[in-house]
Amino acid sequence: MKFAYWPGCSVPRQGTPELRITAAAVCDKLGIELEDLSLAPCTGSGILQARDLVYADTLNASTFAMAEDMGLSLMTICSTCQGVFSQARKRLKDKPDYLAQINETLAEQGMKYSGNLEVKHLLWVLVEDYGLAEVKKAVARSLTGLRVAPFYGCYLLRPSVALGFDEHPERRTCLESLIEALGAEAVDFRGKT
Repeated sequence: MKFAYWPGCSVPRQGTPELRITAAAVCDKLGIELEDLSLAPCTGSGILQARDLVYADTLNASTFAMAEDMGLSLMTICSTCQGVFSQARKRLKDKPDYLAQINETLAEQGMKYSGNLEVKHLLWVLVEDYGLAEVKKAVARSLTGLRVAPFYGCYLLRPSVALGFDEHPERRTCLESLIEALGAEAVDFRGKT
């Protein structure tokens, strides 16, 4: 299993640098190969989209084109990146004329995006692709006895229309499922999103 990998721009440098280190270690242990997209731009964090949607979608389509050129699906560990990528991907997929407009700009850089790239957060990769049964087998030290409150962040549960919940309803509770696969008890709390 191999993915084009975009950890996000602030995750490795500012917000949570330990997340990139941990994600890389987990993927290595599970045999999930990551090909860094070192030239990919920031997603715009939702802020750029509010100011200039076409520019923001062009930047994100360039990242999608890089992953497509590698022949790989795109994976991120940043929930904001996942949300922004998912929304951009939906707009580009749903509006062929808009995608053509974006591709005109990308062509100036020798790039093209087909509109069909799969974009996934590491959490979804672990649950949907790797599988919870395999995760359980790989646990070196069970979290039995721990009560863990899941926190999805802002963009892993909304907007649901862009996140593939119709095809993947398990995404609504995948963090709780992963917590339980690791041996802990997932406890509900209002602030999980």
